[in-house]
Amino acid sequence: MLRPLATTALAAALAGCAPERQCASTLWYTDEGQAEDVVVVGDFNDWDPTADRLREQDPGAWSVELELEPGDYAYMFQVDGRAERDLYAPLLEHRTGGASERSLLRVEDCREPELLVQHAEATAMGVIEAGLLFLRGHNGPRLDEDSVRARTLTGHRLQVTADASVGGIGLHAKGLPEGKHTVVVTADDRDGRRTQARIPLWVEPSRHTWADALVYQVMIDRFADEQGALPDLPDVVDGAGARAGGTLQGVHDKLTEGWFAELGVTTLWLSPVYPVPDGTYETLNGHEMSAYHGYWPVSHEGVEPSIGSEEDLRALIEDAHQQGIRVVLDVIPNHVHELHPWWIEGDDRFHELGDDSCVCGTASCPWDENIETCWFADYMPDLDWDKPGVPGDVADAIRDTALRWDLDGLRIDAVPMVPRAAVREVAHGVNKVLESGGPTDFLLLGETFTGPDGWGQLRHNLGPHGLDSQFDFPFMWALRGWLAWDSADAADVAAVLETSRANWEGSGATMALFVGNHDVSRFLSEADGANTGAPWTAPPSTPARARPYRRLGMAQLLAMTLPGLPVIWQGDELGMAGATDPDCRRPMRFSQEDGLNDHQLTLLDVTRVLGQARSCSKALRRGELDVVFARRDTWVHIRDAGNGQPAIVVLNAGDTAVMVELDAPALKGATDFRDVLGSMPPMAMAPGATTTLQVPPDSAALFLPTDSACAMGLPRVSLPEDP
Repeated sequence: MLRPLATTALAAALAGCAPERQCASTLWYTDEGQAEDVVVVGDFNDWDPTADRLREQDPGAWSVELELEPGDYAYMFQVDGRAERDLYAPLLEHRTGGASERSLLRVEDCREPELLVQHAEATAMGVIEAGLLFLRGHNGPRLDEDSVRARTLTGHRLQVTADASVGGIGLHAKGLPEGKHTVVVTADDRDGRRTQARIPLWVEPSRHTWADALVYQVMIDRFADEQGALPDLPDVVDGAGARAGGTLQGVHDKLTEGWFAELGVTTLWLSPVYPVPDGTYETLNGHEMSAYHGYWPVSHEGVEPSIGSEEDLRALIEDAHQQGIRVVLDVIPNHVHELHPWWIEGDDRFHELGDDSCVCGTASCPWDENIETCWFADYMPDLDWDKPGVPGDVADAIRDTALRWDLDGLRIDAVPMVPRAAVREVAHGVNKVLESGGPTDFLLLGETFTGPDGWGQLRHNLGPHGLDSQFDFPFMWALRGWLAWDSADAADVAAVLETSRANWEGSGATMALFVGNHDVSRFLSEADGANTGAPWTAPPSTPARARPYRRLGMAQLLAMTLPGLPVIWQGDELGMAGATDPDCRRPMRFSQEDGLNDHQLTLLDVTRVLGQARSCSKALRRGELDVVFARRDTWVHIRDAGNGQPAIVVLNAGDTAVMVELDAPALKGATDFRDVLGSMPPMAMAPGATTTLQVPPDSAALFLPTDSACAMGLPRVSLPEDP
């Protein structure tokens, strides 16, 4: 384990002297006291096993101190003669040819001053308090007290106190409104060398965790423009690949109108905003497609003009923050478009097509054998993270994106197509500047597209030095198997859920639960039994009957009430139809005037109630889970946060009524419940007794305590029904 040098510096400060950066790097190895000999080998000692032996400081705790010049050094431990990677190292070496991973030690220039955030807090009353430690460069001058400045990106100046003798800096502000206030602190040493720290803080009613969030996925071009809903795509061959005309201002207008707030949304996930090429390009299946989706970057700076300007994006994010809504942006570490300067200028940053790479998914280039080296298309050069300069350039570009727009998270595209070392590099670059101290919770959400049993692939990149979350594809496929395809049942979903939770245990991850996204067919069309395999030539129609809408509502109920980070793909809140990509990305609709039918309007009301219930109920966000019953077509689970306000979810996807027994002692507090979805009558739970529920066929219920503010504040809704 690489122990932070801040420990030594803080001790110096407490001792009453100005702390300075230490040039030595300390590596630690820990076990359960089984090792007898531990050495470190690496680039710094020519991999010589006799050069740097660790000393056992305490039973099972070994360390060595290294004096190294600034730079990156690959290394491994040799423990009783066997090679082991440093499991606590945040970085990995980028290696070619499938070679085993090795740890990477990054040594910074200790002569430069540094700011360390010791603590930072924003209260619900609008008060900010923070303490920082100025580390002078090694053998360098002390802090210039008069140089310290602190302000928020929203324009508030903070009161500053500084003591050069101990390097301490204190910050204070009060009267800040609700929303995000990112504090930027700058300080110079007495030779004028400047260092900076950035502290994202939120003034909000309670401390945020990603278990509290509800994410809404927006594909900007297919969402809205300044007039609202977009026109239909051209009804011609390849019309599904054309631009629809959505803009950042269109998203901003819907934010202002309250579309997201009414759904209980706390986080917007925006599609990429990078500049992309004009015109169309041929896909592998022979169709022409534009870069409307944003995933073909021609630059890592600026905003695609067809969706708006940098000012438009900044204004959208600022207003979202004022509403208490976080913003996550899509970023792309795997590839660029052939018009990107990196490719045009002939930089040696890529897997060469036809040499060590091929086009993904072609007959001679299977995905599973070439996933880290293949190109998405022959016009999308694939970045080679093993080439010198690529890790730093791409990670810096992604970090700068997060800083430039004051983002709250990143959705990392195509995670399996880059080595784990690349994910670590991105995470390290972002976390170093955005999670340096205080109550920070910047989200790194990875996209690892898997099949129904992809737990190992998803777990591979989770952890404290990797991703905070990934999309739980096995759970999504299980939901579809039961509620859309009738090929599985409730017990199968429960088994998948249990396996998922076991795989994420210990990772610290809050996994994303969803019923669909922009890469798969719409749940509604699957539940309708439509042909979803011909997106270009035979798109499915919007169903007229209620059943597929009811099934979608049931799936959303589970995704939004089970532990995790629920994500709504635009249009799933009201039941849009669609085959596979690109038909699943039809322009968004918002009202009856835009063409929504009665079933869609009803489902929208249901989704709004689910989102608002989740926002209100602590049990639905943080409560312990008890899957009480999962058999055939019936499901019951309880979420209980121990505050006397539990929530009960009941679902019967079958054609006949079922009887379910609930044991009241399992609940803490409330005994009288109301179904906010209107499927079932009020329920009274006698303490110490068993309550028998008769669950109607094809129904779903969300029971909240009758006298709770959550239940009383929600309108009565019901799942769509046929006339």
